[in-house]
Amino acid sequence: MAFNNKEAVAIVLDVGRGMTEVPPGEQSRLQVSLDAINMILQRKLFSESKDEVSLILFGTPDTANDLASKDGYQNITVARPLGPVDWDLLKYIQNDVTSSDISADFLDALVVAMDHLTEAIKGKKGFGTAPKRIILFSDVSGEFGDDQLDDIMASFKEHNFELSVIGSDLGDEDDTKKDDNTANGHAKPKTPQQRAGETLLRHIIENTDGESYTFTEVLPALSYFLSRQVRSAAWKAHLEIGPSLKIPVCLFTRVKEVKAKSFKNVYAKDADAGIERLRTYHLNDDEETEVEKSNTADGHRYGSTIVPFSEDDKEAMKYKTEKCFKVLGFTKSENVKRYQVMGDSTWICTAEQGDKAAVVALSAIINALYETNMVAIVRRVYANNGAVKLGCLIPQIKSKCEYLVYLELPFAEDLRQFTFGSLALDDSSAAVVNKKFIPTEEQLSLVDELIDTMDLTSAGKAEDDEKIEALKPKLTFNPHLQRLFQCLQHRAMNPDEDLPELSPAIAASLNPPSDVSEKTKAVTEKMKAVFKLEPVAKKEVATGDNIFRDTAEGEPAAKKQKLTTESDLSGGLPELLKPKVTEVGSTNPVEDFVALIAQKDEDKFNSAHRMMQDMIVKLVVDSFGTQFYPKAMDCLKSLRSESIANGEPTMFNDFLLKLKDQLSKENRTNFWQEFIVQEKLSLITKVECEESKSTQEEADQLLCAAPKAEEKKPAVEDTDANELLDELE
Repeated sequence: MAFNNKEAVAIVLDVGRGMTEVPPGEQSRLQVSLDAINMILQRKLFSESKDEVSLILFGTPDTANDLASKDGYQNITVARPLGPVDWDLLKYIQNDVTSSDISADFLDALVVAMDHLTEAIKGKKGFGTAPKRIILFSDVSGEFGDDQLDDIMASFKEHNFELSVIGSDLGDEDDTKKDDNTANGHAKPKTPQQRAGETLLRHIIENTDGESYTFTEVLPALSYFLSRQVRSAAWKAHLEIGPSLKIPVCLFTRVKEVKAKSFKNVYAKDADAGIERLRTYHLNDDEETEVEKSNTADGHRYGSTIVPFSEDDKEAMKYKTEKCFKVLGFTKSENVKRYQVMGDSTWICTAEQGDKAAVVALSAIINALYETNMVAIVRRVYANNGAVKLGCLIPQIKSKCEYLVYLELPFAEDLRQFTFGSLALDDSSAAVVNKKFIPTEEQLSLVDELIDTMDLTSAGKAEDDEKIEALKPKLTFNPHLQRLFQCLQHRAMNPDEDLPELSPAIAASLNPPSDVSEKTKAVTEKMKAVFKLEPVAKKEVATGDNIFRDTAEGEPAAKKQKLTTESDLSGGLPELLKPKVTEVGSTNPVEDFVALIAQKDEDKFNSAHRMMQDMIVKLVVDSFGTQFYPKAMDCLKSLRSESIANGEPTMFNDFLLKLKDQLSKENRTNFWQEFIVQEKLSLITKVECEESKSTQEEADQLLCAAPKAEEKKPAVEDTDANELLDELE
C-alpha cells in the first residue's frame, strides 16, 4: 500500500542588505539563517526523507524566476528547483550563498515560491493532499508592496500552503521599539520599514494559521521542520468489552524514539563496491569440520544440558493467538505506577473514522473513565500468532478532541524487585532509625529551594520577558543526532580533514538553561555549608591480635572493647584469628576476591578486580590441559557477578575482550569455546546493569565469533619432561 507522505518545501531566504547589518563581533542574521537551513537539510538527508526542497533567494543582483517581468518580481532567484535533498544543495548552502546590497520585496518572493511549488509538483507522485510548506528567512527590512495582499492570503488557503517565518519577533504588536534578533540577542532599533513589514507578516500569519520564530529561537524550532520518517498507519481493531460489545477503533503511534541509521560495512578503498557477507558453520574439533546450515538446530539450555529444537518443534511450541484488543477490567489510575510503563512507543486510540456509532460509544467510555479517575487494562495482540501485550488505556479530554492513550505494562517476569533503605523524615520513625540520618528543617528547606530554582516550568523567557516552560520536547532537538549529522556531513564533504569541533548550538543543548545555572549557584553554596562532608575514621577490624594484645596499662584490650553487635563475633575465635586477606591467591581465589572487596576499611574493588583478572589468566595459561579450567571459570563467574553488584560492568567487559585476544595468542582457544561459550558467559549488558554500555546484540556477537588461534610453532622436545614420564611408566 503506497502512502502520499511526501512534502514540498520552499525555503525563501533574504540575502539583502538588512540581513548582514550587525554590530562587530556578532553573527549576522544571514549566517544564522544559513546554519539553520543547513541543519534542516541535514535532518532530511540523513533520515532518508522523501520530501523535496527548493531554495529561493531574494535580494540577489540577478533575476531568475518564471514570474519575472519589468514591472515586478525582480531580484528574486530560484537557486534550486524543487527536488530531493542531496549533497549538491548542502554544498551550495555552505559555499555559494552570498549577500548583496539590494533589497527585494518579500511578498513577491512568497508569490514566486507558491507558483514554483504549485507548478513543480504537477505530474509528480507521492505528494497527495499534504500541505505545501514555505519557510521564510528574513528581517523584512526591505521595501514591499501590499496591493495583492488579499489575493496572496486567498491563494494560501485555496492551494493548501503553510507558512513559517524565521526572523523578526511577531508575537507582540506593541513591541516595536527594539529588535533583539541578532545571533547573540543584542537589541538594536527597528526601522519604520521593518515595523511595517512585521505588521503585514503578523496579519498574514493570523489569517493563514502560520507560525513565526525569531532568529534566536530557530535552532530549538528545528524539530518542527523535521517531517516524520514514516507516516503513522492506523492499526485497526475492535475494542472488546465483554462478549457482545465491540467498538471499531484505530491506534496511531504518538511518541516513538527516532534512532539514527546504523553504520554499514563497506570496502574502505571503494565505498561503492559491494560486499557480500558469507557465514559458515564448523564443529569445535581439531579439523574444524564444516557443516551445512540445514544440519544445524537451535538449542535451549536446560540446566547443564543443551536441548535441541527443530523448526517443527519451535512451530509447535508457539502460543497460538489471534489479533485482539480486549478489555480485561478497570482500575483506579493511581494503581498504574509511573515506573511500570514500558515499551518503546505511545499510542493514541480513537474511534474508526466515519463510524458515528463508534464515536459515540468510545466517547461515553472516555468520559466515564475520566469522571471516575479509572483506566482500562487491556490485552493486545498486534496480529495472528503475535506476542501478547498487556497495556492500559488512559482517558484524555481536550477542548477539541478526546481519545485514549495506550501504554504498555509489564508482566511479572518483566519486573525487577529492589529494596532500598529510606531516610527518616520525622520523629515518628526515629525509634528505628538513627537520628543523625534525619534531615534538619534547614536542610529540607534548602532542597526545596534548589528544586524551585531549577523548576523548568518557568525557566524560559518569551520575547516579552514572560516566563514560559523551558526544554519543551517539541522544541528540543536531539544533540546526539545533530552531532552525528554534523560529522557525517563534514566527512562526506571533507574526506581528508579531521572531524569538526562540537558546534555551539549543540553544546548549549547539553547544559541546563543559563538562567537556571545562575540561580542555583547561591543555593549550592549554602548546601555545601549545611550538608557538611566529614572524614570517617576507619573502623578497626576485629582480629585476635588487636583484641587480645596487652595495652600500655598492662591489661588486655578485650576488657575495654565493647562489642555492640552480634556480627562482630560472627565466625567465632577461628574467624578472629584468621589472617587478613591481602591478595587473591591460587588456592581459594574466589573466597579471597570476595573477602577483599568486603573489607570496610578502604575500597579495594579496583585492585581486587585486577588481581582476579591476573589470576584467571594465570590459571588458564599454566593449566596442564584443561586441569585448571573449571577453577578459572568459577573465578570468571564470580568476577562477573560482583562487577554487576558493584555497578562496574565496564571493567569486566574490557577484561573479557582482552581475554579473548590473549587466549588466541596463548593457543588456549579451547577454554573460550568449551567453557565460556558453552556457559554463555558474555558481556554485561544494559539489561543486567544500567551502567553498562553494551547491548545484548554485542554480547551475542562476541560469543558467536570464535577466537582465531595463532599458528602453532613446531614443539621443541622437552627432554627432562619425557625422561620423567618414562620413569613414571
